[in-house]
Amino acid sequence: MTSAGRESVSVRTEIAVVPDAVWAAVTDVTRMGEWSPECTGAAWRGSPAGPVLGARFQGRNRKGGIRWSTVCRVVEAEPGRAFAWDVSFGPIPVARWGFRLTPGDVDGGVTVVEQFWQDRRDRVSAWTTETVLRTGGRAEWNRRNMTVTLAALKRALEADPSAGERDR
Repeated sequence: MTSAGRESVSVRTEIAVVPDAVWAAVTDVTRMGEWSPECTGAAWRGSPAGPVLGARFQGRNRKGGIRWSTVCRVVEAEPGRAFAWDVSFGPIPVARWGFRLTPGDVDGGVTVVEQFWQDRRDRVSAWTTETVLRTGGRAEWNRRNMTVTLAALKRALEADPSAGERDR
């Protein structure tokens, strides 16, 4: 069984674009499905909409034939530096997800991107979701998916840095 509520994962990569381009991409939650193997996308809900404190969005996810959605609330939004949100499934807290961005070189043309996840489930919720989704330990599952997500984000942004600005 997981050590629910205490696990966290962090994955990093360098992307050869400026922090503002990465920020534009990762804060456009409607596009997360382009990079993530589990999240299929999201939609802003209510007002304010967009990457500001307190904004809410509904995330859509899938693993194999299982699909589910979550409610997310932005808890950190510092342009060009940090974006984080708390996830819940109904009234049940699930996790905190986010990105931290750091200039990676003197010229500012490289960004160190860290994606992180913090488990906030209780033991029963952790056991239930890991059993239903057949992920095994969620921390290792998320580490693998986050590595895939950051690699896809890196490929997309380095191929077309303006992709971070799409549909804004």
